[in-house]
Amino acid sequence: MHRLLLPLLLGLGPVALAQSPRDPGYERIDKQPPTQEEIDSVILIPSLQNGISYIGGGVGLAERAALERWAKDYPLRIEMARKSGEYLGDMQVRVFNAKGETVLEAPSDGPLFYVQLPDGPYAVEVAPLKSPAPSTAGLAPQIREVKIVGGKQARLFFAWP
Repeated sequence: MHRLLLPLLLGLGPVALAQSPRDPGYERIDKQPPTQEEIDSVILIPSLQNGISYIGGGVGLAERAALERWAKDYPLRIEMARKSGEYLGDMQVRVFNAKGETVLEAPSDGPLFYVQLPDGPYAVEVAPLKSPAPSTAGLAPQIREVKIVGGKQARLFFAWP
């Protein structure tokens, strides 16, 4: 009761408090998986740079499911999120070959980014765009190494505080 009384005494009016699973009357909101019709309505167009095909996105359940269809054709999967689990988009992805040459530099609209690379060792850097969205401003660039080996999909996960 005192949690509701203090805001009223301060003249803030009624306040909605976040529910905890321990609260009586707690209701869990479950997101339903997208229907096949919703997945089919998503239009994804891969891009090509320096002979390397890539595709990104994954904003929303339907787009994420549609991207999974493409996943098998791409030997590198990159995921970007906060450590809290919140997915991040609006990031710049750069891929370097074993000689340190940039073979791909592209923005990712969503938390998933797939790249078709020939077998070999690579370094991947993910950083906020030059004009970052509020959700990515101030995040430090991160770099990971990966080896692409025929027939197996490599996965890189980038996480920020």
